[in-house]
Formats: sequence, C-alpha cells, structure tokens
Amino acid sequence: MNLLPLKEEGVPAASFLFKQGTTISEGEQIVWNALREGNRKALDYIFEKYVKLLYAYGGKITKDQGVVEDAIQDLFVELWQKHAVLSATDNIKFYLLKSLRRRITRRMAVDQRKLGDYALQEDYFHEVEFSMESTIIQQQTSIAQQEQLTRGIAKLSDRQREAIYLKFYEKMSYEQLAEVLDISLTSTYKLIGKAVDALRKSVRIIS
Repeated sequence: MNLLPLKEEGVPAASFLFKQGTTISEGEQIVWNALREGNRKALDYIFEKYVKLLYAYGGKITKDQGVVEDAIQDLFVELWQKHAVLSATDNIKFYLLKSLRRRITRRMAVDQRKLGDYALQEDYFHEVEFSMESTIIQQQTSIAQQEQLTRGIAKLSDRQREAIYLKFYEKMSYEQLAEVLDISLTSTYKLIGKAVDALRKSVRIIS
C-alpha cells in the first residue's frame, strides 16, 4: 500500500501518513477519527500543524500572551481527555479556531467581572493585521491604493476586522463565520457587507 504525507506547508513529513490520492478533506477526517479512537500520533499531528495559527489568532483576540498560551494548552488537553466523545469533522482548523475563541472570550469575561465590568464589550478585538497578499481587494495594486486600504481597515470596528480576517484570510464560509462569531447567518452577511462597503469607499480609483 502506497502511503505518503498530506502535502501542506509547515507539516512535518513523517507526522502522519495517508493513502496516495487522499484529499485534504479526507485527510482531515482520517486524522480526526484517529484522534477520536485514541491515537496520540493524531493529536501530535494536529498540534504541529495548527499551533502557530492558534497563537496568531489568539494574539488578535488578546495581547495577554499568558491567556493565549493557557487557552491553547487547555484546548489540547481537553481534546485528548475527551477524544472519545468528540464530534466528527472534516475541517479541523475551523473546529480549533472556534474552540480557542470561546475559551479566550470566556476567560476575558471572567477577568472583566473580577474588575467589576459584567458585560463583555462588543469591540474587544484589537489590531487585527492583514498582509497585502490576502486583502479582499487584490486588484488594487498601486502603493497609493494599498495605503488607502490599510487606512480603511484601521477605521473598521474591531468586530468587523475580525470578521474580515476570518472570512478572507482564513477562508471561512459564512456559515462557519457565523458559528465562530456566535451570531446569526443574517447578521454575518450584514457584518461582512458593511465592512466591505466601508473598504470600497476607502479605496479610491487612482487615475
């Protein structure tokens, strides 16, 4: 039987093996099901593949590195402890981002209550960064237009910046985005729509 690693950048070649012709989605299911069956190698594969992404996303939610590290550690500990009752998935990244966000926001809510603030603020996300290669208006290539886009992104609400990041950088579907943000699908469309409209107004056509 011809086995080979799933070819994705940043994933150790020998960390997990798949049948030749296995698609990314099929590979995700294989790894996740192996974890559900108690395969520690599968947990290691998931950690190696996604830990950098989780640190990056966690850093966009809070600048408290300790909170991010604790949330990631707790997430993987729980994955292993509760592997037998995990639900099926073919999108591990989505599952992890959603789980991490819930853990961090829950911790932030607890910390705010300790400070006497019982309401988690709507715009608690700060300084979401975008690379120009992943902007939503990729046809705007001039330096002036890139500068306009950067300023436009800075003017978005923190909630809008997070939504734009997940939708266009992490390639989430609207359904996935709604689930991660814990809002309705209609609200998700409106959130992205308003953010995109604001960015289009910020980026003028340079003659």
